[in-house]
Amino acid sequence: MTQAAPTGEQAAVQVLREQVKELERAVLVFPVLLIEALLAFSLSLPFLTDTVDGEEETVNLFTFTGALLGPGSDGETDGVDMLFGIAYLVLIAVIIGTMIAVAVSLQRETSRAGRVSLAAFAGLLIAGTAGAWLTLAPTLGEYNPPTVEVALPLLSLATVLTAVYAFLPILRRIRER
Repeated sequence: MTQAAPTGEQAAVQVLREQVKELERAVLVFPVLLIEALLAFSLSLPFLTDTVDGEEETVNLFTFTGALLGPGSDGETDGVDMLFGIAYLVLIAVIIGTMIAVAVSLQRETSRAGRVSLAAFAGLLIAGTAGAWLTLAPTLGEYNPPTVEVALPLLSLATVLTAVYAFLPILRRIRER
């Protein structure tokens, strides 16, 4: 059986569909760049400021994680700090993985696995950001609490934008059924 050649109208519709896909991709570049920038800034900008031995110390996410994983002032590693250090290390890995998944999502034809990976990383990023806020929440009531710096609010904004970017197509498909 041979396939019939497309008519002029079918070819025009196909060209129009391709142009719409290109336009959608061009429009999505700005939110993706914004998400990428926010995630990168959340890794490198100050995460919190805390008073250590009478001096204020501002740390980013990497140095904060390293401080939790390293030995304390008494030279021993605290198990609770180690647990939180590993959790923040996982958060760093999730942020980097999300950056990769968001960048890959702009490919011409993203596979189902790519869309699922983006949704999974968005879910992990939501959990990680909520965990970061929850681990700092008990310390905010102390006499001399650490100060939350710009990285955590930027991470929160990036998380919201990533969730919208990742889950909106899924919700649209559910609504169309």
